[in-house]
Amino acid sequence: MPQIKTKQEIARIKKACQITDDIFSVVLRQDLKNMTEVELRDFILEQIKKRGLKKSFKPIVTSGKQAGNEIHPFSPTNKKLKGFVIIDFGVIYEKYMSDMTRTIYVGIPNKKEKDLYNKLLASQIGAMKISRIGEKCASIDAYVRKFLGKDAKYFIHTLGHGVGTKIHESPKLYYKKTKPVLKENMVITIEPGLYIKNKLGMRIEDTCLITKKGCIPLTKSPKNLIVVK
Repeated sequence: MPQIKTKQEIARIKKACQITDDIFSVVLRQDLKNMTEVELRDFILEQIKKRGLKKSFKPIVTSGKQAGNEIHPFSPTNKKLKGFVIIDFGVIYEKYMSDMTRTIYVGIPNKKEKDLYNKLLASQIGAMKISRIGEKCASIDAYVRKFLGKDAKYFIHTLGHGVGTKIHESPKLYYKKTKPVLKENMVITIEPGLYIKNKLGMRIEDTCLITKKGCIPLTKSPKNLIVVK
């Protein structure tokens, strides 16, 4: 799959992202504090099917301690949503995919939890600011790890990947992959995450377009921590 997308391909990915945002807005209107991980996963699948579309991949819904133990859990549980809740999904529109993750909080977060989330969010925003044409993908991943400082040990996957007709395409944004550089009309994800075993997990991900003006997020759902009491 070519890394550089045509105008038509970009238009289809944009539409997939718009639909993903729309579904997430519906998710936020649900009684989340009384839903289980399985129920929320199934609700997302119903919303995708309702729009006559297919999923980009199996939606990921994980919360509480479990969210800190697996980056991509095999399946959600029947436990009620609690604490940080990772919600990762996308849709396929005319063969082209979207990929977005948002983390919300069910309950009342303490100061340390809020500070950690805000630090992760700041790292993602910073990564998007430096994601420009000609920038090495490795440098962007390295920037996030340096920004996270002592918490970088909890960031245990790559920063991102290309998106198109497959959910994982080139380039890979990883500090050990030194050759790839960003080019105009690449579509990538930027998705830093923190996973503290047996405590919590969080991830923030956007599908982004690389342009002459910089990195433009195509998924636009709110990223400030949403608290469901």
